[in-house]
Amino acid sequence: MLHSRGELLLMLDADGATKVTDLEKLESQIRAQAEKEIQLAAVSSDSSSRISDIPIAAFGSRAHLEEKALASRKWYRNFLMKGFHIVVLLSAGPGIRDTQCGFKMFTRAAARKLFTNVRLKRWCFDVELVYLCKHLSIPMIEISVTWSEIPGSKVSLRSIPHMLGELCLMSVGYRTHLWRIHA
Repeated sequence: MLHSRGELLLMLDADGATKVTDLEKLESQIRAQAEKEIQLAAVSSDSSSRISDIPIAAFGSRAHLEEKALASRKWYRNFLMKGFHIVVLLSAGPGIRDTQCGFKMFTRAAARKLFTNVRLKRWCFDVELVYLCKHLSIPMIEISVTWSEIPGSKVSLRSIPHMLGELCLMSVGYRTHLWRIHA
């Protein structure tokens, strides 16, 4: 993300669970938000901005599929999912219902601000992105995407302690100011 030169930058999981054609949804929403920001900036000054200069983050979301997922999963998976959502809410705050969908798009300006500050590199860097967006006042858009479960790409019970540990590390790092955020 830090070395890319594109106007809009797409991040997606390698398992192909989200259809890449959904990038048009994220792109159109970012462009609409950026156009609003550019128009507001033009009213207040004479500067000419490009979409890549306006920090915006779009998060693909499977939240619209949650009811179906609850019906088809075992009770303990639903319990773990709901518990994880509560822990995410406590550590990053409200804003994005599905932080773990691997389908995200950023303007270049947003990517530069976010990825120079990201410290987590594994399970919960998505949650850290939401936290950073809030702290850096980067607008977030959550967009429903087409998603299908891919065999073998599930979170295991052994990964849960790692996820909780990362969320605790993030909370402590930012709350104690050991992790500084560079604007």
